[in-house]
Amino acid sequence: MIAVTVEMHDECVELVSGDFRLAVTTKVGPRVIGGFIAGSPNIFRVMPDEPLPDCPTGFRLYGGHRLWHSPEAMPRSYAADNAPVKVVEGSGGAVEFNSGVEDLTGIEKSITIRPLADGRFEVVHRLVNRSAWPVELAPWALSVMAPGGMAVLPLLRDLTANRFAPDRFVIAWPYTDLDDPRLTLGNEFILLRQDSTAPGPCKIGLNGEAGWIAYVNGGTALVKQFTHLTDAEYPDNGCSIESYSCADFCEIETVAPLHLLDPDDEAVHVELWQGISGLPQISTEQEVKAHLLPRLTD
Repeated sequence: MIAVTVEMHDECVELVSGDFRLAVTTKVGPRVIGGFIAGSPNIFRVMPDEPLPDCPTGFRLYGGHRLWHSPEAMPRSYAADNAPVKVVEGSGGAVEFNSGVEDLTGIEKSITIRPLADGRFEVVHRLVNRSAWPVELAPWALSVMAPGGMAVLPLLRDLTANRFAPDRFVIAWPYTDLDDPRLTLGNEFILLRQDSTAPGPCKIGLNGEAGWIAYVNGGTALVKQFTHLTDAEYPDNGCSIESYSCADFCEIETVAPLHLLDPDDEAVHVELWQGISGLPQISTEQEVKAHLLPRLTD
């Protein structure tokens, strides 16, 4: 394994697939703290090494990609991940990053990353209940992206379906204004821009039956694909994809179905990451259809 440094994080493990490189922390986390597509700047936002204000657990944002468990609650979701990570090499180039059992929750977290062909990675998120009682939760994969880009959330419409039954829904958080200029509610996509001058946050979620979410920025895109189960129960009123934007960063998030885990049971959530380079400016639904959609892999 190759050790690399990303800003203040040294001894990170580098994984490579084509022209897409990832760097994963080992001294804290795990966090996928670096992502570089065809020589691009870091696609992830690296946050200052400071405690989250008003958080009693000692949790630090750090930035990058992390694994949480949903539904979000204080203090449960904010268990600190400030300790070193156990790193285990597996077959096929896979590497597991295990943070051990959270003292606060009794949940063991791990992320296993395996390089695939053509600038893609398989990212496996695993939660294991190491407590003495059943726990209901959902694996929740959050990617904190660099400023200046736009989240793309596809809306899956079926114009041949029963016209008297709804086929999609949009969930908003209390601080979200639906007339926020960063937000575009389109016919085929919801677009959420990052704006460093924005006065407050905006978050939106939906039933992501199309099975992907993306972030485009500076000619590159990170696309995260996953399996949406139409007959499963999801947190946050049924959301399997969510995006949060504030003045510092934008998050693209996928959420697994809720699981009732008995002791030593596990819940697994898999994302397939694709790094795309050479894109023109993308800021509208039409530009997403013209330039991003044709580049998506199955």
